[in-house]
Amino acid sequence: MATAVSDAQIRQDVLDEIRHDVRIDSSNVTVDVSNGVVHLLGTVPTYFQKITAGDDARRIKGVRNITNDLVVTLVAPWTDEEIANTVRANLARDVRIANPGQIQVTVVNGVATLSGTVGTYAEKSDAADDVWTAPGIVDVVNDLTVVPPFTRTDADIAADVRNALTTDPTVDARNIQVSVVNGTVYLRGTVPTYYQAQQAGNDAWGVLGVLNVVNELGVSF
Repeated sequence: MATAVSDAQIRQDVLDEIRHDVRIDSSNVTVDVSNGVVHLLGTVPTYFQKITAGDDARRIKGVRNITNDLVVTLVAPWTDEEIANTVRANLARDVRIANPGQIQVTVVNGVATLSGTVGTYAEKSDAADDVWTAPGIVDVVNDLTVVPPFTRTDADIAADVRNALTTDPTVDARNIQVSVVNGTVYLRGTVPTYYQAQQAGNDAWGVLGVLNVVNELGVSF
């Protein structure tokens, strides 16, 4: 069994990781940790930096969960129209987005909302990536609906999810249970790290026919 990491050590490791990440202005970022749950507080100048700080934290040993309450305070103002046009351009040139014309983008006070349809849950996530890299974004609401190009049985989806998990070298899938109900994947059980819990969810998202993923994996050191 791995030695438990103290909250104080987790806090220092998360701070070091964020401070050493050249993509993040960490001067106004603070970190609290309680029972392995990391709480990110303070301000960053872009939504991209907020997401990146959360990604940095989830890779740290001992982390059980993350609450990302970083607030985006823009250095330079962007109009909602400029932001929306940038997001649409990002979607149009992204090879991962099969039909960008089926995605509607609205922006109000820097908050971008995606609506419309995509073919896979992975594509829904990829579309969100295209939004939060746009300058001027302060938050993202992803209301895209997944409509697979063809119907797959829950059994076939479950088999592919299990295969994706067992072939992912970054995930210890021995204690992961997979069930699928009407295209929604449920992941239950435990993994050794919070990073693996999130990665397992990503693996499930990438399977064709998945409409949603409910990730209930716990962390057991």
